This record gives sequence, structure tokens and C-alpha cells, in this order.
Amino acid sequence: MSLLQESLPEIVGGLFVTGLAVAGGWLARLRPARRQPNPEVRRYTVLNLVAPSGNPIVHSTTYPAGTIITLELGSGQAERIRLTAAKLPDDTYAAEPVDRY
Repeated sequence: MSLLQESLPEIVGGLFVTGLAVAGGWLARLRPARRQPNPEVRRYTVLNLVAPSGNPIVHSTTYPAGTIITLELGSGQAERIRLTAAKLPDDTYAAEPVDRY
């Protein structure tokens, strides 16, 4: 019985610390994710891909360079493209098809 009485402060302290950790995790989950306040919208020209009108396809997005996105071309066709940081002469950024090479 004296062993239980002697270890009671450690047990109560451990339960208190565990309760704080659970409460902190719960509060962190409720907090909204941090995002950039005004993400920059970039325009990307997809290389080697043209619209039916013959013009190059230009896509606007806030995703960062290096992201692979799927671009719907219409009539059930889709193309995966990688966004790059390479700036083209028309002030758009280059996007290259992934599955073609």
C-alpha cells in the first residue's frame, strides 16, 4: 500500500501530461490550415499541344512549379502536364506533357 501512495504523484503527473497532449492535438486539428493569403496566379503554355483552333493551350493556376496536373482536353481526352518555372517570351510559364517522353 505504501508503494501506491509513494508513486501517486508520478501517476497523477503522467495523467495530467497525457491530458494536455490530447487537448493540444484536438485544438491543433480544429485550427484551419495555413495558406498563402494571396497565391500568385500563373499562366502556363503547354508545349507541343494545340487547341482545335490551332492556338497553343494556355492554362491558369495557382499550383507551384513542379506540380503534375491533369488537363482535360475535351471529348474524353486528358493529358498529364508538369508545371515548370521556365518563363517564355510571351510572359507565360512553360508546361510540358509528362507521358509523351
